[in-house]
Amino acid sequence: MTDSFTLREIADWQLNSEKSVVELPSIQRGFVWKPKQVEDLWDSLLRGYPIGSFLFSRTGEKLYLMDGQQRATSIFLGHFNPFNQCNETKAWTIKGELPVVWIDIKPENKPYSSKYLFRLTTRSHPWGYQASNNDIKLSVPDRRKALEYFRKHSENMGGYTSFKNSTVFPFDASYPLPLCFFIESKNIDEVIEKAEIYLPDYFSTKKGGFENKNDFLNLLKIDLSKDLAEILVAIKKIDELKIKSNIIEDRVLYEENESENPTLFVRINSAGTTLTGDDLIYSIYKASFPDAKNVVENIGVNFINPTQVISLVSRLVGSDIDNNSYVKKINVRDFQRKIKNEEFKEKLKTLIQTKEIEKLFEQAIKILSSKDNSLFEGEIPPILIKLFIKNNQEIFLFFLYWLHCNRIEIDEKTQLKMVSKLLLFAWFDFSNIPRLWNEKIKNKDFWGEPINELMWWDGKDGIQFLIKPELIKEYYVQKSIEKMFIENNEHKWGLWQEGVGEKIIHY
Repeated sequence: MTDSFTLREIADWQLNSEKSVVELPSIQRGFVWKPKQVEDLWDSLLRGYPIGSFLFSRTGEKLYLMDGQQRATSIFLGHFNPFNQCNETKAWTIKGELPVVWIDIKPENKPYSSKYLFRLTTRSHPWGYQASNNDIKLSVPDRRKALEYFRKHSENMGGYTSFKNSTVFPFDASYPLPLCFFIESKNIDEVIEKAEIYLPDYFSTKKGGFENKNDFLNLLKIDLSKDLAEILVAIKKIDELKIKSNIIEDRVLYEENESENPTLFVRINSAGTTLTGDDLIYSIYKASFPDAKNVVENIGVNFINPTQVISLVSRLVGSDIDNNSYVKKINVRDFQRKIKNEEFKEKLKTLIQTKEIEKLFEQAIKILSSKDNSLFEGEIPPILIKLFIKNNQEIFLFFLYWLHCNRIEIDEKTQLKMVSKLLLFAWFDFSNIPRLWNEKIKNKDFWGEPINELMWWDGKDGIQFLIKPELIKEYYVQKSIEKMFIENNEHKWGLWQEGVGEKIIHY
């Protein structure tokens, strides 16, 4: 078996996954590289810089990639053609629309450390990042301008904007083309032909000076033909480039999965993107239940990633076992201990493999969106739901577990109260979620209770509410409040409910 691979062979691990002998082991995490890292890797490849070797574990005829997933996936994305997708294309750990790698034929600006300007368009950043600072987001005016071009097409107008990897392009650029056009073409005529067939009619960039695709094609054929040829030659030079590999014995992978501490995986990734506790927990989960990987990755798709799903579901199971009480965030060592407990392991497996947890996530996200609620006009934008889940996992977990515990029919009015309370908790910083959980998780009437009761429980917990400045001033100039501060009462920051306090409560 070969000990080195061409870029095309590396790309084929995911482009033609059904025929590939290379697979990703259970212990591996998802694709976490930022656009800058992908763009810098391709700049290194074209300049002939070394990008390191791959590390495999061999089992029979299969090679399991232990180190190099981020580089391998970045190489695959450069070969991926969003306009001509193959049924056998299966990205290892990226769900939904895949990022697309572009190269600017004649850039006006580029990072100071780069020779070439590569651009990556993603689902989160459909117009790419800044050209000269490829780790900084586009400015708001640039994003608006790109959106204007995008909405010139009738299919892109109205409602919430849905970006596809074949309908967007890097905006902070001059003359970009998908890298795959060059990789798949033998000459510049074929590159231009692909641009003519596939690029959207509204194609335009910040610095190119052309209004649409036709203008751009004319530039390619006349003014930019020399630049186009030079880029094609540079890309063709790396066709035969080979990346070396090292192979470790398969027993090492087995020991890694069984170990109390996943030492090998931490060590070989120590120079790359930092691993989080959730990454490692998900790796241990996949090693324990390899068949359930696809189920997990379909849960909360586009709203929450698999590593967070496992973290949340593990805490739900922990709460089930511990009489519905609040369970704090589980660290890697705790998860390793818990997964060896048969009751925990069986409950976790059942919740996920029966798709019960998937239905729970779907119900929660459906309620949050208010999309099908006849009492609400429109819907809560998906980006707000995603931000809510990402930034308020404790609150989202409380919501999930309440639905899990209280299996009742929820009318539309109550659903709106749920959304209101959850967003209020998130935006006004609800403190002491453990107390909220332990006191309210089994309360079927919780969402209909007055919000006032959750403001400053005992002068310290609950919602940190906002009041009008003039009311704040009026409250703190009261003699009784002044005396409270002078005497250094431990509850001085609580709300004294007499006098102006009554006005505040009413407000």
